[in-house]
Amino acid sequence: MSETTETKTEETAKATVGATRARLVDHVEVTCEAVLGSGEITVGKLNALAKGDVVALDRSPADPVDIRVNGKTIARGEIVTVDDKFAIRLTEIG
Repeated sequence: MSETTETKTEETAKATVGATRARLVDHVEVTCEAVLGSGEITVGKLNALAKGDVVALDRSPADPVDIRVNGKTIARGEIVTVDDKFAIRLTEIG
């Protein structure tokens, strides 16, 4: 077998193993959240919050929303609606 054939065989084997590993975790559930922004507040102010109060966040409405999986940002996007429910149109992945 030539060196080129062996290299192609190794690459094919690695791709097959990678695809198999990906399928093995397809059924694993993760927590996905859309994060509009964050802010800091003292415990005293937190305890004093009442209906109608406003808590300021660190982003403007035009800023993208972070999509986090298990606490790690994996994408960003913009808020849209689908069938009268919030959804995110992805604008960045990775």
